[in-house]
Amino acid sequence: DPRGGGGGGGGLHKHADLYQMSLKQYTTDAMLSSIFMDRWMKMPEESRLAVVDRTFDVMVQQTMTNTTGYKMSKPALYLLCPEISPENRRIIAKDPQKFLAVCKESAADTDEKAVQWLTSRSDVLKGTQIAFGIRLQYQISVETDGGIEVMAPIRRLLVAETFVCVFEALTGKKASEMPHMIGHT
Repeated sequence: DPRGGGGGGGGLHKHADLYQMSLKQYTTDAMLSSIFMDRWMKMPEESRLAVVDRTFDVMVQQTMTNTTGYKMSKPALYLLCPEISPENRRIIAKDPQKFLAVCKESAADTDEKAVQWLTSRSDVLKGTQIAFGIRLQYQISVETDGGIEVMAPIRRLLVAETFVCVFEALTGKKASEMPHMIGHT
């Protein structure tokens, strides 16, 4: 059972929580937030888009080539996490307030909210397949028994971790150096 305690699902919840905590710290810590906003606001829109594209593309590539945990196609990833899709990249690069709003929403996401989100979009996500498990031995989807519950922390993790990468690039502060992350990454 992919939801079982030893199957790796519990690690996804913890990992998502940690990245959400990092995202929250980047947006609420006075110094980090100030450094980020100063650099972000001084950049022309095209430069912000370049940073977003570069960092998001690394996460997309990693998600497509994972050999453990979870793996999915680029179209599946963009359906599961529209926040990082090409259509939304320009929107968040153009408007720093929209970027921060997405970050705050991601930092406040929960499995319950993610399950509701996935359930409400199950028709759009119907054909989305995710390989899941220590050796990617399970194929899950919104139609798989328990699939939505497994997809919820994956969605939370991917969105939070992707936005954390943008903050890391602009602040020079790695999430892995934050006190709550030490010993977990």
